[in-house]
Amino acid sequence: MPMLFPLIIFIFGLAIGSFFNVGIYRIPRNKSLVFPPSHCPSCKKRIKPYDNIPVLSYIVLLGKCRYCKKPISLRYPLVELLTALLFVAATLKFGFTVALLRAVIFISFLIIVSFIDLEHQIAPFRLTIPGLALGLITSLFLPEKVLSSFVGMLLGGLFVFLAWALWRYFLAAIFQVTLAIKQKEGIGWGDLPLTAMIGAFLGWEYLLVALFASIFSGTIIGLLIRIIKKGKAGEPIPFGPFLALGSLVGLFFGQTIINWYLNLFIH
Repeated sequence: MPMLFPLIIFIFGLAIGSFFNVGIYRIPRNKSLVFPPSHCPSCKKRIKPYDNIPVLSYIVLLGKCRYCKKPISLRYPLVELLTALLFVAATLKFGFTVALLRAVIFISFLIIVSFIDLEHQIAPFRLTIPGLALGLITSLFLPEKVLSSFVGMLLGGLFVFLAWALWRYFLAAIFQVTLAIKQKEGIGWGDLPLTAMIGAFLGWEYLLVALFASIFSGTIIGLLIRIIKKGKAGEPIPFGPFLALGSLVGLFFGQTIINWYLNLFIH
C-alpha cells in the first residue's frame, strides 16, 4: 500500500469525525443533522468554514468560540482524531476490501454511540437498530461470515438480557440497593441492540473476546472511578463506551487473542 493512502484516509477520517460531532450533539436532542448549519451552542453564531477545519481550528482558536469566547468541548478534536486514527488502523489491517468497509461502518457507529452514552447515558435505538441491520446485510458479501454474524447477533442480545436479569433479580437483592439506583446503574435495555449490533459485525467468536474485554475494562475503570469519587454508588456509569472499547479489541486483535487462548491448552 503506497504511503500516501494512509495520509488520505487520515484526512478523510478527520472530516468524517467532524460530521460525527454534529450527530453526537444533535441526535440525542432530536435535532436535524442538516439544519441549521454548524453554530456555537452558546451564542448561536454560525461557524465560518475557516473555523470549522478539524482539529486545526480548535488549536488556532485555543479551544474557544471566536465570538463569545466560551470554551469549546475537547470532545470535538478528540472525536476527529479518534475517527481518523481508527480509520487508518482499519485500512492498514484490512486493506481495500469488503472487510474494510464493514470495519469503517462499525467503527463509525461505535464512536457516535459511545460519546452519546458518555454524555446522556443512552444508546439510541435510531442508531443501534440501523447498525444491527447493516452488520447483518454487509455480512452477506462475506459468505463465510453470514452464520457467525447471525449467531453473534443472537448471543449479543442474549448476553444483555441475562446480565440485566442477573442484576435485577439477584445481585441487586443481595446488596440491597434501592430501585432508584438499580434504574441508574448496570446494563440498560439500550445496550441490547448495541450488543446485538456488535455481534452482527464481529461474529460470535470475536464477540466473546469483545465482551470479555468490555467487562474487564469496565470493572477496572469502574472501581477506579468509585475510589476517586469515594464510593458514590448512585452515579451512573454507562457501559456503552466499554462495549465499544471491547469491540475494538475484538475487531483488531480478536484472532490473535483466540489463538493465544487456545495455545494455552494445546501446549
